[in-house]
Amino acid sequence: MNHSSRILYLAMAAVVLTTVSWSARATPHGEPVTMARPQVRFGRVPAKAGVLEPVHLTTALAETPAIIRAHLSDSPPVPLQVRELTPHQFLIMPRIFWPKKSHVTLRWSGSSAARTITTNDDREVHIDLSTQTLTATENGKVVRTMTVSTGVAPRWVTPTGTFWIYRRVLDDHMVGGKPGTADHWDVEHVPYAQYFTGGVAIHGAWWNHHFGKPVSHGCVQLPTAAGPQGSTGDPADAEWLWQFADLGTPVIVTGDTPDGSQSAKAPLPYPASSPSPISARSSAS
Repeated sequence: MNHSSRILYLAMAAVVLTTVSWSARATPHGEPVTMARPQVRFGRVPAKAGVLEPVHLTTALAETPAIIRAHLSDSPPVPLQVRELTPHQFLIMPRIFWPKKSHVTLRWSGSSAARTITTNDDREVHIDLSTQTLTATENGKVVRTMTVSTGVAPRWVTPTGTFWIYRRVLDDHMVGGKPGTADHWDVEHVPYAQYFTGGVAIHGAWWNHHFGKPVSHGCVQLPTAAGPQGSTGDPADAEWLWQFADLGTPVIVTGDTPDGSQSAKAPLPYPASSPSPISARSSAS
């Protein structure tokens, strides 16, 4: 090997060693981190969001939550958690809640990728299965309490835990269950639907006249009109909660569903026909 070739070889070896050293860096927990800065894309967020609104992140390369967290920075600093949906899709969330009435910016280190969350007041929705009530709070104070109908035990119990409203539909068409069975439903013009986990939503139920008892297939049903077995507030509960909550509003479900001796033994049958969108919205107001 002549002198020029030896110099070129040594230079190439130095580049390789530097690259290996760079890619072998580790997180504070000792997990290796790929420092190649994969191409990323933040998802859209609402103009204003509840304090539990997640930020979607998509990566060009398959990554792990540890690698994602190592590349994220936030201002002001908020304790974060990363949930993996797929090796290319992640949810970035606060460990508790985002600070209320704040602007929180997430950035991907080494690139221009960033997203800012603007939060509303500290509004929360609490659902107690034991008492069949929903309580709306703001800044830790009770704003309104209303009677609801949740899922029938044991098959259709409304799930407990801390969730967030991720989808809102003013006039929904709900279909579920197995066709041809008593558990099948196909109901048009369900007003004020606010989904918080899977296909489970808080929504108005103009066909329900048994609030205070579990009668649903898992959803949380609210009155859509004042009167007997209905709302005592103005506007009616379903519409009021639609105006109160937003995307990202926390929904905290606790308690135990009353057993069959205290509640309906099967979900309440749905009506054979539905009103028009106009009458559905009218009854909900």
